[in-house]
Amino acid sequence: MSSSPPDRGIPTPSVDLAYIDDDENAVEEKLQSSLSDLERTGGAPGWLASKLLSAGDWVEREVEERRQMIGGIDNLWLLLREATSDFNPVCACTYVLRGKISVEMLQHAMIRTDKKFPKYHQRLTSVGRKFHGARFEDDPNFDMNNHILMAQLPEPAGRRELDDFMGKFIAQDWDFTRPLWEMIILENYHDEDGGECAIVSRGHHTLADGQGFVISQLYMTSYHDELRKAMNNGAHTLYAAKRGNLLPSKVHPILRPLDPYTDPSNVLIAPLIQIFLASLFWIVYALSLPVSFFFSVYQAVIQITMFLLTCWRVEMLTAPQHGQRVHEREYSSSKVVDLNDIRLCQDAFSGLYPGSAVEKDKGGQDKVRHVTLNDVMCSVMVDVLAAEIISKPQDNSISGRMKKVLTKFLPSPIGFFIVRKPGDWSLRNLTTGSIVYLNPMPPDASISPKMLYDHIHQCRSALSLLKHSLIPRIVFYIMQVTGQVPTLWPVPFGLLNSSKNFVRKWVLVPLIESSLRSFPVILTNVPGPAKNTITLEGVEVMRWAALPPQSGTGTIGMGIISYAGGLCISVAADKVPASEGVARRICERFERRFDYYVRCAKEVVEHRD
Repeated sequence: MSSSPPDRGIPTPSVDLAYIDDDENAVEEKLQSSLSDLERTGGAPGWLASKLLSAGDWVEREVEERRQMIGGIDNLWLLLREATSDFNPVCACTYVLRGKISVEMLQHAMIRTDKKFPKYHQRLTSVGRKFHGARFEDDPNFDMNNHILMAQLPEPAGRRELDDFMGKFIAQDWDFTRPLWEMIILENYHDEDGGECAIVSRGHHTLADGQGFVISQLYMTSYHDELRKAMNNGAHTLYAAKRGNLLPSKVHPILRPLDPYTDPSNVLIAPLIQIFLASLFWIVYALSLPVSFFFSVYQAVIQITMFLLTCWRVEMLTAPQHGQRVHEREYSSSKVVDLNDIRLCQDAFSGLYPGSAVEKDKGGQDKVRHVTLNDVMCSVMVDVLAAEIISKPQDNSISGRMKKVLTKFLPSPIGFFIVRKPGDWSLRNLTTGSIVYLNPMPPDASISPKMLYDHIHQCRSALSLLKHSLIPRIVFYIMQVTGQVPTLWPVPFGLLNSSKNFVRKWVLVPLIESSLRSFPVILTNVPGPAKNTITLEGVEVMRWAALPPQSGTGTIGMGIISYAGGLCISVAADKVPASEGVARRICERFERRFDYYVRCAKEVVEHRD
């Protein structure tokens, strides 16, 4: 990722970094030499010099060790695995190809990914230390043949067989003596849409966060040049905005008249405009902090209240599991829906009332109360999950009957742990996220467009609160620090694995497991190549899907994936016999519910026209 600002000809100071490094090294060597001379003199000054040299060596080793260690969030997945044996944080992707691909072809594609992302040939070492996190080091026995395999699906080798294989694939345990990724070519896969081959891939969450894993996977395709450009442009834009190097019109259209005056030949006005734009950026940033703080406090109050009211009576999508969590998983993905239909829903339900964003007398779209793709999709999904929960067999146990009674008196929203991930080339876990509580609509076909509009905007308000809150970032940095000293997480020496550690067995582990089950779904939006299909070693990728990890027992992982003008969802769930098929049912319910949203949107737009 380049860190240089766009070249607009505005003079920038240059610094000889090599000269600074040499100067610092000379000072360090001179100080060390002086202390060594003082140490040889003996006595109290010599003793003090000896201690200072020893402390300096320790600090130097510690700094270097900390630099080599994985981040606290990366190490968190290992700590959770140790605390709860049934936790398997896996990110996964599926590809359906319009043509055949061989192991050799896929290996050739992965060579480019491996050069860009060294973790693909590195293994975890130093795992389980008390005061230091694990680290990635080159695997001396790395062999790509151990990570790219060929397999056959049982006949008829279609979508259902692919889903079943994917469910088994993501449930497999990890070999921590090797790099934590794997890809399998399913050469006999075929479907009615022209798919002739499929690939499934997975990576451990310590290898990368979900967005990083997707970026690394897309890098082996024909999309890699466009991906590099998009990633670097985002970094350049932010870097330039901080320093006032953006064109005024890119900051805001109202500043377009200032564009001609930023020419480098205008030595008097151009620097003043740069100072003005940089000052504007930092003023807006400073003013946004109190707003974010207000939203953070407001979100904290809502989250704590709803968490206390719901965490002990969460309705899972799968049947109850008494005792050990099932090892098997089930997987499914939906049919692809048209992104134009989602934009239709956005247009129909944005604005001050249904259809206000597309009224002709507005002279264009109304940006007030704009509805995003995520607002629409989360509104659909909360309806889908509520319908699935309602369709479950009635729980006649004492706890089940109590939940049913309490639902009449207490709010019963569905908790989504929504993951927000920035793009990054490092594959570090930069994940932030938070629980968002959304209320569903009744699965009733007679719902009016106005009711649907109100429902979407209730979800929009809840999601907007998450976007503006500082809490996810604050929690992220706290966990980054404590996760690098495993003994401190979640409380000092609390998870020390000892037969005498009753706090671990009877307090912390139950609390961690309950927290992982305090919401029924982990949801993430994975943006892919939105306009056109991509190729892998010259073979067209027809469909592509990605999946985040599940959380605790009974939870589901759900990915919303945009690709080539369409969008689909993918779902992973525990394969519990009493609720088997839940992943496929959720996908089918999504297709039907989304169709209903589109019909309502068309009704609104046609009425306004």
